[in-house]
Amino acid sequence: MLLNCALDAKKSLPAALLLLSAGLLVLMCGITWQHAFAPLLHLSAGYDDLLHGFCVGLGLTFEVVAVVMLVRINAARAKS
Repeated sequence: MLLNCALDAKKSLPAALLLLSAGLLVLMCGITWQHAFAPLLHLSAGYDDLLHGFCVGLGLTFEVVAVVMLVRINAARAKS
């Protein structure tokens, strides 16, 4: 699905912006994990660190993919 959005010029910009905002949201949840969400779930220290790292990593991955898509869109617009 993401590959189809990256190849279609009309869908790539909204998909990139969606990934960017979703990445920021997941990263925000990962940053506030230890103060807001971890006490509610009563996880052990190992699982707490695992989920914190997973949220931060997933958020950063979404943001990097979005930035790459936006750079490709900008390069395609500059060529035409």
